[in-house]
Amino acid sequence: MHIFDGCVFPYPSGTVSISRYARELSEMGFSGFVVCNTEPVRKTDNIQIWTTRYLTEVPARLLTREIRKYAHTNDLIYVQAGDAGYTRSVLTTPGVHVLTDVHTIPKDGFDRYCAQLAADREIGVELSARPLIELRDVARQKVIRRYEEIFTLQNRYEFPLVLSSHATDIAHLKSPREIMNLFSLIWKEKDVIRESLGSICRIKNR
Repeated sequence: MHIFDGCVFPYPSGTVSISRYARELSEMGFSGFVVCNTEPVRKTDNIQIWTTRYLTEVPARLLTREIRKYAHTNDLIYVQAGDAGYTRSVLTTPGVHVLTDVHTIPKDGFDRYCAQLAADREIGVELSARPLIELRDVARQKVIRRYEEIFTLQNRYEFPLVLSSHATDIAHLKSPREIMNLFSLIWKEKDVIRESLGSICRIKNR
């Protein structure tokens, strides 16, 4: 079974080199990980490394141009979600693999129509573990409620979920077991969470 950390940020966006991430994540039990905003990297024998361009705050009218710019140099394209209209534009733009930062968008930013689009086009919806760990009180409860809504929509429409640490430092990394335990506090069906750790392979090979 493939077990991936869906998003880590290497130096200079973070403090950690790609080779250090590879060593640490391999020891934790991952079979691969996705590094953001980097050029193609040297492959290793013990763990798969895929690169993605993480697009944020790109106007809808420029999405196609930006995606084409990076499609031939990166394995995957991640795009930050926004309000409902923008998110729908992202989900209908060819070349998008994963919708990210859904915990930061308005309540209606990912609705049933978006869920159907994601399912039809096999676009992943990424859930980051970091806000669950770093936020407190009301801010954390908002993220939990948003993730509950995403899991509920996934249960109905069956779009891929992608789980990630969003690490910028070694201290942010979590083992597969830790990630499963963290998300199982939100959603009780552990099979869904387990499958989400490997869904990036399905998305890449769609």
